[in-house]
Amino acid sequence: MKILSVVLPTFNEKANIAQTIRKVLEQEKSLKGYEIHIVVADDLRTSDGTDQIVRDLASKNNKINLLKVDPGLGVGLISGHKYALEKIHPDILAQLDADGQVVTDVLVRLVKTIDDGYDLAIGSRFVEGGKNQLTIGRRIFTYGASAFCRFVMGPSDIREFTNSARAFTPRLFRKLNLETLPWKEPTFIVQPAFLHEAILTGAKYKEVPLIFKNRLE
Repeated sequence: MKILSVVLPTFNEKANIAQTIRKVLEQEKSLKGYEIHIVVADDLRTSDGTDQIVRDLASKNNKINLLKVDPGLGVGLISGHKYALEKIHPDILAQLDADGQVVTDVLVRLVKTIDDGYDLAIGSRFVEGGKNQLTIGRRIFTYGASAFCRFVMGPSDIREFTNSARAFTPRLFRKLNLETLPWKEPTFIVQPAFLHEAILTGAKYKEVPLIFKNRLE
């Protein structure tokens, strides 16, 4: 049985985390031969009880892990993947936002892409089959942010730079230069920067469609 680890970075996600975890674990039905393990990387500043919800779920399911981390999206993601490599030993590393904006069936397409020989699979709203169901204003912002990143750092054939839905091999993650990756910055810059670093390693990559909608709660 192969193992897929999924990092969910959280900051005050009490309203969403249990449902997101359930939906992620449900993807095992469509991932024959894989076992899903979840690492919830919860911001130390969380004050709404997200961590206690995860602890309660973890006490009943050893595939759920809680990791308390310093503030910042990048810290949550990178620390979560480091934890997974050390404690879970996955065949594939993946990550999603914990707020329910990304429909979790994208995990199936991400894993298939890695199984097909790619080092990095990128969930994208902007490829055929992808859907961006945000409000018009937020659609313009996300499209503009990705266009800016594509222009500034490239590569020009990637269309989605800013969301968290990705999967990659442990080998690729270990090749990243974390000294130059700004993963401790408190912004979403880790997302395009991660892609840039991955491309510098010579990673073979592919975008797959996802559905991106408003937060569950």
